[in-house]
Amino acid sequence: MEKDTYGNEVSRLGRPLPVEYLLLDVPASTPVTPTYTFNSDPAKQPFPVENRLLDGDIQDFNALNQYLSQFNSNEFFTAINDFHLLLYIATMDMLPMKEYMGPLLRALKNRDAAAAEEWSSSEHWATIEQLIAASSPPPSRPGSVASGSVNAGASSSSGVQAKWTCPHCTFLNTSEVNNCEMCSLPRSTSH
Repeated sequence: MEKDTYGNEVSRLGRPLPVEYLLLDVPASTPVTPTYTFNSDPAKQPFPVENRLLDGDIQDFNALNQYLSQFNSNEFFTAINDFHLLLYIATMDMLPMKEYMGPLLRALKNRDAAAAEEWSSSEHWATIEQLIAASSPPPSRPGSVASGSVNAGASSSSGVQAKWTCPHCTFLNTSEVNNCEMCSLPRSTSH
């Protein structure tokens, strides 16, 4: 405390504090050479980073299709071990998987390829495989991660027969096909 010109006791501010002590250098851009914590295979193209439209990185179903087509069916653990892919799968508009990914994330955290393979045989991942198979031409995806046990046995026939409505896309199919001719998803909805 000190006294002012009128004799009152006043507290003095602790100035001058150098402004340099308050300045921080915060990077606000992407790194020049990114390091990928999850996907360690430099020979493969990584899944696009989210929110990078200006850089030309677009996360959509086609990007998912292209990314997974780089891997064979026995490389599921390597393919799914990409942070940006996991984030996209958890939040994608078509089929959000966030609530079903717990076992997969535990498998990735523990580096348990067998548990990840087990999750890849779940009905949730099978639905994504079916959607990928339906969105791509059949000859372009032999043996890829997303081809799994896809049955593209939908055939058209003429004649008057009983028809069934696909529970997924509501397309009207002929009775002899087991997979929808429009979306290639299975006829039955039993799990």
